[in-house]
Amino acid sequence: MESMFKKDYPVGRLDDITFVAIFANYQGKWVYCWHKRRGSYEHPGGHVEAGETPMQAAKRELFEESGITDCKITPLWDYQQIWGNGAGQNNGRVFYAEVYSLGQMPESEMSSIALFDSVPDNYTYDSEEEAQDLKLVRKMMQAFQEDTADRAI
Repeated sequence: MESMFKKDYPVGRLDDITFVAIFANYQGKWVYCWHKRRGSYEHPGGHVEAGETPMQAAKRELFEESGITDCKITPLWDYQQIWGNGAGQNNGRVFYAEVYSLGQMPESEMSSIALFDSVPDNYTYDSEEEAQDLKLVRKMMQAFQEDTADRAI
């Protein structure tokens, strides 16, 4: 697999978002999808289709890969994935989904979902990077909750 370099940015900083990643949480557990062809777990995500906003893509991908529709989705940060050979890059946006109920999975490249406290052992990509992203997502959502509580006073 070709190496890549990833750089994070504040949400909304990058234009031309072509990919979305969704960190979905249900009852304190992370939702991961089993990829049929790869034979490993991934969080929901995928490409932004023509005419679609990143938020629309996040909602569609979350449904297609997990069956989840009953949730609140929050954009967290943008990222630039630069190919190791420097020949190109992809811009993505990371979302958090607070899932209220699980849905019926449609037919897709994913065969099932599972709930985990942390990164599953059989994870498709870089487990250390995923663990750091989970930590950042938790930290950001905690900050959002504290900010909302402060404004309610």
